[in-house]
Amino acid sequence: RGGGADGIPASAMEGPVDGEKLGKWHMGLYHEKQIGGLCAVHCLNNLMQGSHFNEIELSEVAHDLDKRERETLGGAGLEMESGNVRADGFFSVQVIVSSLQHRGFQCHPIGSSEAKAALDNPVKEVAFICNRSEHWFALRRVGQFWFDLNSMLKKPKLVSDTLLAMTLQQLRADGYSVFVVRGGFPATDLERDRKRLEAVAASCKEEGMTGQVSSSSAPSTSATAFTGASYSLAGPSPAAGGGGGDEAALAAALADAGVDANADPELAAAIAQSLKDSAAPAAAAEPAVDPAEEMRRKRLARFGG
Repeated sequence: RGGGADGIPASAMEGPVDGEKLGKWHMGLYHEKQIGGLCAVHCLNNLMQGSHFNEIELSEVAHDLDKRERETLGGAGLEMESGNVRADGFFSVQVIVSSLQHRGFQCHPIGSSEAKAALDNPVKEVAFICNRSEHWFALRRVGQFWFDLNSMLKKPKLVSDTLLAMTLQQLRADGYSVFVVRGGFPATDLERDRKRLEAVAASCKEEGMTGQVSSSSAPSTSATAFTGASYSLAGPSPAAGGGGGDEAALAAALADAGVDANADPELAAAIAQSLKDSAAPAAAAEPAVDPAEEMRRKRLARFGG
């Protein structure tokens, strides 16, 4: 999340992390810092080790998901706002998963059958993304070193191999949704220069490092990710009765995200919970605003310039 305690390391609270002013590279390691509420964009770019995603592209994915979800429901809720993207820049789990799939990557929740090996031996993987209270961040292996690339950190943090598995287990216990990301990650320049990579790792190693990621200092209250239950899919339409609308909404959301409830029960459960949580009546709709322009407006209002 762009602000608040959840998912934000204590070290980042010592002063503001302004991604508009701070650089995106640390000795050759790509690390975007926080701008507004765009942590999902930062998470994906830090994961990919380059500027591959932006809020406009993710917004397009979100609105395509909205369109397909509403078509599945026969056009119900067309007048309601998106549930896959908010004007302040927060994106749903479905948007993250779909955006990665469009680039040829797979994203599986830890605990699913596909991710069993990742839980048993995480150091063999290449990347994880983590979410709690609407804040996303990436853990990425570059060469033989693991780095915490949380956008709320002023510089990357080295994560030791010996405690990586324990760290992932603790994140889950603290209420995080953790996903393993697999695919054809392109080799980075650092991976071609071992001596340089070792220097980067040394610079990212904190004194007295225990191997815990930055978010381990956050409060352990559990929170559900913004999973993309659009308000139009929050429940049956006024003309409908019973729980059929809820079931259709869940089926639409799962289908559009490419989620098999049997294969990925944790992700399916998160989406179902989001549908349930968003069933409360929404506030009166405001005049339509272009999401991309609204994101930029709020960024400028917060950081100036």
